[in-house]
Amino acid sequence: MSTISICRNPQPVSNSSTNAVDLLVLGAGWTYTFLPPLLHHHNITYQATTRDGRRIPGLLKGTIPFIFDPASDDPAPYRALPSAGAVLIVFPLKGRGQSTRLVEMYNGVHKKEAGRRRWIQLGSTGIWKSEGWLDRHSPVDLSSERAVAEEELLAILKRRACVLNLAGLWGGERHPRNWVSRVAKTKEDVKGKGALHLVHGEDVARAVVGCLEKWEEVGARRWIVCNLRSWDWWDLILGWADGRKDEGEGQNPEYEKWVLELMEEQRVRSLPRGKDRLGRCLDGREFWEKVAQVPRKTLLQ
Repeated sequence: MSTISICRNPQPVSNSSTNAVDLLVLGAGWTYTFLPPLLHHHNITYQATTRDGRRIPGLLKGTIPFIFDPASDDPAPYRALPSAGAVLIVFPLKGRGQSTRLVEMYNGVHKKEAGRRRWIQLGSTGIWKSEGWLDRHSPVDLSSERAVAEEELLAILKRRACVLNLAGLWGGERHPRNWVSRVAKTKEDVKGKGALHLVHGEDVARAVVGCLEKWEEVGARRWIVCNLRSWDWWDLILGWADGRKDEGEGQNPEYEKWVLELMEEQRVRSLPRGKDRLGRCLDGREFWEKVAQVPRKTLLQ
């Protein structure tokens, strides 16, 4: 079993927020549900927060109520949180100042390990807007408030922070076949669909643990986290047209007819289309190489 390169805290896990932990998850939602089994497997102690302190269905451990107020300098909400060797920020930070406020307030209350504490921010690959092949070195869109906050986190913490920019999240009941009626309501919508990039919740959990294990390889950087595949929306839409379960209501559009017409109009002989026709394509190889893993979940399973 791997050794986690964070400041280990020997106290046992409980629902008390006073026990120090290896990992504090700020903002436990859908993504968080995939984390506990892997954390237990690696003997990583943890706690998580939600806005109301609710118990998440399917998980034994409760959560700590916590609401981040970027305008407040009240330390009380941070005193209710445990000291942690690493902090995973799941909720989005936006614009200038929020990353600094969160780090300073938490470290100000939990001073003991502040100089060694690692911070991981989950973000979105939506901050890359250009077409063609893009990797983590490609310029991000700094008109995005999330990108600005992520850049600030990396700037103030340097080697003690990293950002995981996640592709489309799927897993469990969340399946891309159910998104079609929401993202492609007309033939024109289908025409504009290029590449789809995904990462499964289980692979997100593996990415987080991979960061903790290989911090020297991933710290001070932002990373594209995807499942190393660029799916062609046209190919998927055509394959899912029969027997598709929609999230929307009303009559299903004529997806098969539309895709075939578009193939004729754009002289596409077969699907999937070549990458030069898919617009933005993400290259996420470098992250998985650094953490010495590969993503395990794909639509082919």
